Amino acid sequence: MALGKIAIRGGLAALMVAVMSVGAYAWDAVATNSLNVRSGPGTQYRVVKVLQRGERVDVEYCRSGWCFLDMGWNGNGWASQNYLAQAGAWQPPRPQPQPPQWRPNPPRPQPPHWTPGPSRPPHWNNPRPPRPPQWNNPRPPRPQPAPPSEVCFNGPNGYFCIGN
Repeated sequence: MALGKIAIRGGLAALMVAVMSVGAYAWDAVATNSLNVRSGPGTQYRVVKVLQRGERVDVEYCRSGWCFLDMGWNGNGWASQNYLAQAGAWQPPRPQPQPPQWRPNPPRPQPPHWTPGPSRPPHWNNPRPPRPPQWNNPRPPRPQPAPPSEVCFNGPNGYFCIGN
């Protein structure tokens, strides 16, 4: 049991080290002009913040000319790489090439069906059968109370009357 707890603690410690080292890949950058920070990597995304010239941000990574920025309490977003300059002497790592994407072969077109499908079952074309005779009988009339000396109730088995 103690060995299991030690293993769990060691695993959590390794996880914390890995999480803390993720920020080591970020680098500081400075906006060279007034720069729109967007919600996605492209001009079709909405503007979430405008950086002023000389404002510093943390660049997490760049892809296809767009950099993902961490602006601390102001959130994060995407900005064009063309308007960012490195703030220090440290060179960012080159972006890794994207792994190839698996694209399955498109489905082959099916030959046209020249013969019509099976005909409708015979019972679909028949009219509705007649109702059973007991369904067509009207309900029997409810018993009406007699003069005031008699009282009638609606019980579980129908009406029943008590009295003279």
